[in-house]
Amino acid sequence: MTRSGFDGRSQPEFANVWTGVGSLRRHVDERPGRAAAAAKALVAELITSAPERLDRELEDELCVRCGTHLWEWAEGPLAERVGPNLFAEAIITAAAAAVHAALRKLSTKPDGWQAPWRVLGVTASIVPYPLSADAAAAIEHLRAVGGGQVLPMTPEGPSVAGPVLWTRDAYGSRFGIVAAFSSVPGESDRWYLWDIDACGYRPFTVHSAYYATPEQALAVWQAGVGELAAADTSFTPVDDPGLLIDLWPTEQGFFRPGGENTSQFAEYHRGMRLAEAASEAVEPLNLSERPPDLDAATAATQFTAWLREHRPGQPQPSDPDNLDNLDNLVTELADSWQINCPAALYPTCSPHRVALTVPHLRNFYLDDFADQLIALLPDWIRWLADRNDTSAELTERCQRYALGKPHADVGTDNGGPNYLARVTE
Repeated sequence: MTRSGFDGRSQPEFANVWTGVGSLRRHVDERPGRAAAAAKALVAELITSAPERLDRELEDELCVRCGTHLWEWAEGPLAERVGPNLFAEAIITAAAAAVHAALRKLSTKPDGWQAPWRVLGVTASIVPYPLSADAAAAIEHLRAVGGGQVLPMTPEGPSVAGPVLWTRDAYGSRFGIVAAFSSVPGESDRWYLWDIDACGYRPFTVHSAYYATPEQALAVWQAGVGELAAADTSFTPVDDPGLLIDLWPTEQGFFRPGGENTSQFAEYHRGMRLAEAASEAVEPLNLSERPPDLDAATAATQFTAWLREHRPGQPQPSDPDNLDNLDNLVTELADSWQINCPAALYPTCSPHRVALTVPHLRNFYLDDFADQLIALLPDWIRWLADRNDTSAELTERCQRYALGKPHADVGTDNGGPNYLARVTE
C-alpha cells in the first residue's frame, strides 16, 4: 500500500517524475561533452586539410561543417541538442588546444603550429562578440605562454572593402543587404548577402552567403523574394543607418525561434560577425533622426477616420456601444500589427505579414473577438495600401490571406509558423 500524495498521485509516481527530471539533467550535462567531442574531430580534420586550402576555403568548410552538426542536433531529441554558441565555444577551445600542443613540439616539428593556428584564426574570424573576444583571449594567452616568438599577432577580423548597399521589395519589409569583404592580396573580394524578412514579430535573416559579385547576390535575392515583389530593385548605398542597425541579425539566445535549415545554421555565426563589421563601415547613427511617421496609436486614429469615410455603415457616435466596440477592435488590431520590428516599418504590409497576423490574432484573443479583428483586416489592408500608394495587384495578394488562407511558404509540420522561411511573395 502506498501513501497518496496531496494531489492524489502516489509517492512512487512522484519518484518516477523525479527520475525523469534526473535523466533530463544528465542529458543536459552531456551536451558540453558532446560538443567538445565533435569540435575536436572537426578541428583535427581541418588541420589535416589546411595545407591544401586557402583561408577562405577553410572558413567556408568550417561553416558548412558547423551547419551540418547543428542541424543534426536540432533534429534530435530536445535533451540532446547542442546550441550554436556552445558548439562555437567548443571549437575555439579545441583549436586553441591544438595550437598549444603544436607549440610543445617545436623542437621536432618547427612548422607544426601553422595549420592549427590557421584553423584558430578562421574560427576567430567568423564568431561574433562575445565569442570573438573569447577567441582573441585564447590567442593572446597562447602568445603569452611561449608562442610569442613564433606566433604572429592576433589575426585581424573581417574588413569591409567598400560601401554597404541595400535594397527592399515593393512591400517595403524584405531587405537585401550586401557588403564586399577584403581578401588576401591576389584574391578578389567577396560579397556577402543578407536576405532579411521583417514580416514576423522581429526581423529574421532567412538567407545569407558569400557571392562573387553584387549582381549575382542581387539575382539570388530577387529570386528568393519573387518576380513581382522584387521587380526593378537595385542596390544603393545605405541611407538609413538606424534602420540598418535594427535589421541586423543578433543573438537571440533562449528566444531563438528554431527551425533553421542546414544553410542557415552554417551562416549562423558568420552572418552576425560580418554584420558587426559592416555596421562599423556605415555612417554613424544620427540621434536626432525624426520619429517614425506611424505608430500604433496614430494608426488607430487614422484608420478609424478612414473607416468613417470609406465605410459609412460602420458605427457612428450616435451609437456609443457599437462605437466603443469598434474603438477597442481598432486599438487591438493596431497594437497587434507589429510586435518587435523596427518602428519605421510599422506601415508596411505584405502577404507574408498578413499570413502571420491571422494566426497570431487567433492564438492571442478569444475566438469571438479574434473573429471581429480578422474581419477588419481587409479594410486595414486597403487603408495601408491607400496610405502607401501600393498597387492594386500587390494589394490583392495581401487580401488573399486576410481571412486566414494558409501561406504555402509559412507553415510547419506542427502547424506553427516558420519565421525563418524564405518566403516568395
